[in-house]
Amino acid sequence: ATFVMRNREYLVAVKADEGILTLHTLHWADEIRDPRKIDTLPDQIEVDKREVEMAEQLIDALTMEWKPEEFHDTYQDEVAKLVESKRTGKTMEKAEPPAESTNVVDLMEALRASVDRAKKPEDHEAGKESAGAGSAPTGIQKGAQRRRPKKRAKATQQGSHSPSESADLDSLTKAELYQRAAEEDVPGRSSMSRDELVKSLSAKRHRQRKSSA
Repeated sequence: ATFVMRNREYLVAVKADEGILTLHTLHWADEIRDPRKIDTLPDQIEVDKREVEMAEQLIDALTMEWKPEEFHDTYQDEVAKLVESKRTGKTMEKAEPPAESTNVVDLMEALRASVDRAKKPEDHEAGKESAGAGSAPTGIQKGAQRRRPKKRAKATQQGSHSPSESADLDSLTKAELYQRAAEEDVPGRSSMSRDELVKSLSAKRHRQRKSSA
């Protein structure tokens, strides 16, 4: 079938699903390209075994429990904030500029750096103990240990809300802060700005320090 939405006609499929009708938007035939007719696709290449192992480590490090309630349409929230700020005469803070391209050509270095950023503190400590056990390439584990800042590791071990810890959080990117929030199970992290992530992480660690005292 077809229907009109936002002044545009869409091709759709209507399906019966558990007693209700569902509508799925589709692409028109001229919008779909045959991949066999695309000349710009790269040729089949051989992938190094170490690159595959490193990619699997990165996937494992970034995998987290799926909680649908933590994900929602942040676009509507931002529009509502913008409307409210205009109504009250306030100014909105500009979004952070996108990260500049680094033109990395060494895939192993890029994967190793990503694994190092995503590795959880407890996984990092366990990695030092099992470095010679053959669970992962020795060079990978040593590289991850060597690049982890001592100051950040010390703050994690202490678990205290100190000025050095706040400065440590301020030095992280939003992606790194989100990973920290995922590790500490901070609720609502998916819709938080960078500053909100810093405040939430600092507040949670402060509460943990008080409860342990």
